[in-house]
Amino acid sequence: MAEQDKKAEEITGHEPEKQAGGEKKKGKSLFETARELEQAERRKQELAEREHQKQQAEADYKEREKYGEQLEADKRELIRLKQGIASDSDTIFEEKQEKKHYTLRQRIGNFFYHNKWWMGIAAFFAVVIGVLIYDDVTTVESDMIILQLSADSELALRTEGTAQYFEQFVPDLNGDGQVKVAVYCIPVTNDPNNSTNYYNGDSSKLVVEMQSSSAMLVLADSACEDTIMPEQTFQDLSQQFSDNPLVSGYSFDLTKTDFLKKIGYEGELDDLYLGIRKVQKLMFATEEKMQASYDQAFPVLEQVISDLSK
Repeated sequence: MAEQDKKAEEITGHEPEKQAGGEKKKGKSLFETARELEQAERRKQELAEREHQKQQAEADYKEREKYGEQLEADKRELIRLKQGIASDSDTIFEEKQEKKHYTLRQRIGNFFYHNKWWMGIAAFFAVVIGVLIYDDVTTVESDMIILQLSADSELALRTEGTAQYFEQFVPDLNGDGQVKVAVYCIPVTNDPNNSTNYYNGDSSKLVVEMQSSSAMLVLADSACEDTIMPEQTFQDLSQQFSDNPLVSGYSFDLTKTDFLKKIGYEGELDDLYLGIRKVQKLMFATEEKMQASYDQAFPVLEQVISDLSK
């Protein structure tokens, strides 16, 4: 749970709430986790560099000793020649050892070896920037984006059916003469030992999406609660839909509707809900921009709830 708290604070911009019986420890953010990994890698690199320098210093010392011994031997050989003790020498005419030249592959490998942790930092932020650029490009084509936070593999295969279902209720917001809904599927689990998402970029994508105003409507399950803190992230719907038994707090329960059937999902799910994000200032969006996105998404939410509550 502690690891999930760490991720949740950076994704949502909130600290975990206090719970009965004690205060929930403040977790580390994804960026803090990334920095810790980078610092650990840096420490590892520094230790390796120190060991390399130590070995290099020892090698240099031995080389200097060898060179000094060679000079002494050459001096003795010259004295012997001058004194007529020796007529020729195999020592003083030895060719100097050529300086070692590295191949292009060796130079490239050496560069990567000494700059691994810097490249790790660059790679992390490259993913974030790439997601932002991709999001900006696809937003122009899409009238609305639905964020799907679930590790269910079959649900991930039904994103086309999910998009088609929501397109019934979305107007032509970008004015291109057609309605297009995009579904961004990001697998989120509550397993604190699962580092796969960090390394394949899913955590970076989640940070970007939850800190921007592109996707206001969210399909989620309880496995992501420790990560996104829904009570602080989603709008409370209990007042607007007080007479709907499927609405509880911030969630509209989809498992008790025919939503799965409508999107072509075969089988059953006992945990899936729809929510809409609160209006608040975020890392990549002002409160005004969030409000504009909310005003576009809420009528769609109303129609979906009405359709699935029949």
